[in-house]
Amino acid sequence: MKSLERAVVALLEKLKRIALEHEEVTDTDVRESMHLALNCYFVWGQDRSRFPRSFGMFSAEGDLLIARAIREFLDAAEQSSEISRIPVGQARLDVLQAESAVTADGMLYDEFIGHRDTPLPAEPLPEHMFADGDYEE
Repeated sequence: MKSLERAVVALLEKLKRIALEHEEVTDTDVRESMHLALNCYFVWGQDRSRFPRSFGMFSAEGDLLIARAIREFLDAAEQSSEISRIPVGQARLDVLQAESAVTADGMLYDEFIGHRDTPLPAEPLPEHMFADGDYEE
């Protein structure tokens, strides 16, 4: 398996582990927020000097775990020798949504980040993703 494919699978495995303690990982709002971040920073390769803190998790800890998992994926992707040969846009979305994007126990990428036929526009992330969330107690 190529290093970029391994990085995607590693991300999914981390999200699966987070979901063991934070079941909301697979909630629609959280999945959409993760997809937005991945679309912005991986699919379109936008600068990530400003990184989201709120993914719609029920706690600050959950949001931190999601942010850390996505950052680690992005770091691994940037270090991959393959990334420079994969153009931004559809080709990178296809990497995230490849048939190989599945956990060891068979959970598919779309259970964590949803599915899109085409990339979302290359737009800045919503401002609310950079603020502390309203966490349930």
